[in-house]
Amino acid sequence: VKAASDVYAPVSGEVLERNVKVIESPELVNGQPYGDGWMVTVRLADRGELGALLSPEEYRSHIGEGPAAAGD
Repeated sequence: VKAASDVYAPVSGEVLERNVKVIESPELVNGQPYGDGWMVTVRLADRGELGALLSPEEYRSHIGEGPAAAGD
């Protein structure tokens, strides 16, 4: 099933680069989020916002997926 969704940035800043590979093959976002599935490069407006972000383990717990997989 194909779906289009808005993407909300967890930090404020300026988008410097977008990944054209993801535009052409959106399945990369789910299949390789830490590799070829990256979406954008951002110049942060306020580095202090990073402290409010969840760790990968906290996020998985928040969405109910359990502990992080090896290599994440």
